[in-house]
Amino acid sequence: MSAVQSDLSASKYGYDMVVGTTQASINATMKQFLLKFDGQEFVKIYVYKKDVPEGESHFVETDYNAYKAILGFDPFDVPNDAPMNDERVKKLIANFFAFGFKTKMGLPTTFPLSSLPNIIELDKGSSSVSYHLFCKEFQVVDLRTGGYDGGSWNNLSQEGEDAPWVFGFTVDLDLYGNDSAFSHLPEDVQSQVKNLCPGSMFSVQQLYLDLNTAGLESTPEIKNLDPTSDVYIYLTKIFLNKYFKNMQDNSKSEINPDGNYLLGYSIKPSCTGDSSSIAPTDLNFMVSPYLDDKGNATKEYEMYTLNWLVMTEYNKMPAPVQFEWNWVDKVNKSEYHGAMAIKKGIFTNFLSTVLSPTLNSACIIPNCNVHANFISVKFKWGWKRETRPQFYQVVNDGTSKILTYNFSRKSHSSDTHIPNWGNIDYNYNLKTDVYLEGTTIRTVTTATVWLHVNGGWGIVVEGNCSKYKSTVVYTIGVNSYGNLTVKGSAPKIVDQSDRMDSSAWAKIATLGFIDKLIKTMKNTTQGWMNNFMTGHQNRIESMLNGSGIWVFPGSQTFVFKNAKFSNSQDLVSDVTYVEPSTKMIAKRSALKAAATAAATIKTPETVS
Repeated sequence: MSAVQSDLSASKYGYDMVVGTTQASINATMKQFLLKFDGQEFVKIYVYKKDVPEGESHFVETDYNAYKAILGFDPFDVPNDAPMNDERVKKLIANFFAFGFKTKMGLPTTFPLSSLPNIIELDKGSSSVSYHLFCKEFQVVDLRTGGYDGGSWNNLSQEGEDAPWVFGFTVDLDLYGNDSAFSHLPEDVQSQVKNLCPGSMFSVQQLYLDLNTAGLESTPEIKNLDPTSDVYIYLTKIFLNKYFKNMQDNSKSEINPDGNYLLGYSIKPSCTGDSSSIAPTDLNFMVSPYLDDKGNATKEYEMYTLNWLVMTEYNKMPAPVQFEWNWVDKVNKSEYHGAMAIKKGIFTNFLSTVLSPTLNSACIIPNCNVHANFISVKFKWGWKRETRPQFYQVVNDGTSKILTYNFSRKSHSSDTHIPNWGNIDYNYNLKTDVYLEGTTIRTVTTATVWLHVNGGWGIVVEGNCSKYKSTVVYTIGVNSYGNLTVKGSAPKIVDQSDRMDSSAWAKIATLGFIDKLIKTMKNTTQGWMNNFMTGHQNRIESMLNGSGIWVFPGSQTFVFKNAKFSNSQDLVSDVTYVEPSTKMIAKRSALKAAATAAATIKTPETVS
């Protein structure tokens, strides 16, 4: 049950590309990202106002910096349980302080990373996930006055607690649902969330952005803070409703002054410099369970995968349908984080585009001529290359064969001059097929020259003057930057030519001319056919490994390993997340450019 069973061409799927990464790998990588993430600080201060219009709240927001100036100190600096006769508390009472909260997004560093719950859990169904939002800093201050106990001052923080304060969400990642959270976002934010830049669309930064288009599922548990208190109610109401709404609206505000940040993360994807071989035009998400050997869903949530469903060339996105295989086998869970699969037809068309230009070098147009006079019969022959572009045809016959090509040309000539006469037929055929099998691309090519010579008076010779079959196996690989690599074996060439000795009478009657003609033709055609067979490998390798090389998308996000073809000829690669840092991405981009330049091989020119 692994990605080798990928069959995206099946009618119930039809996605052009799928990337699936496990819950365990997403959480591990996103935690590393959030450890370095430093979001913008968000502060709100509220005072009590006695006289307000009917129906309005007595708690009114006030300017934080102006209020600090009036007090002469920061309310967040007053320690917890400060006595009511503390000069600072008395000043807070005099200035009608009610409550306030201060937070900064990110991962809290005061707790062991291993003790933090998962950020994302793929436990809600085909498109919904559970998401836990952490705060790097979280502080709540609350002043309670009056009552039997005389009031209290509370200054609570997640630092020093047994566990961090966590906001729980259910996130619907369905980008097509009529009433999904995504459907209610402004169009410009939708386009930024549905990032279609191949280099960054699979990054944890992008996923973090996508998750934060969420709807609230539960409020955080804050120890020592009464969930029925005004501060608790306002905390959830203001912090969640106002903070997140401003971010999701992508509007300019005191929280989001530049109007282009969601939780402090820029949502301006750039496709500059991307060299991926396919350009995504649509995206959706789906969660896949981990299946046992019988194809039944298990509860091994760490092995569940979040799948990016991708379409290209503006093809219509099919509905999400559960896959019948796992993208990662748990045996390899520590080595690989996921897999990427490219639909058979996508890579087949790429191969056809790359390989078709090699065909002309082996497409021969024969010509021949017979001239008879009173004394003798003379035969002439020659050939030229086909100059019109030739193309492979796509094959879908249920086998591993994906491309085929057949080329045939004939030439005939005859002449009579009593008492001499003769005729000649010179036919050429080229057949070549391409197969995708395991980790190999296999090409099988057969080139045949059929000759018929009739010199009159019973002098006839015919057969496959030259027939050669060549098999070359190209082993594919992938470097860490997503560049496909190809290395061909030595061509295995089999001579299947017929033995074409003329009769004793023909030798006497033509003074050996027929045998000389056959030998010359065989040697000549054998020469250029051998040249094609041996040069075919270099031409194909140079095209596949040169400037037209296949490049997997996601090169800024993944390290690629173990390129192979699935049982249904999808192009598949195992993937592992890279460190999500600007420095690492820049380093990888430079190395990738150098590797691509080094791999470029000049294509040999065709010799006529």
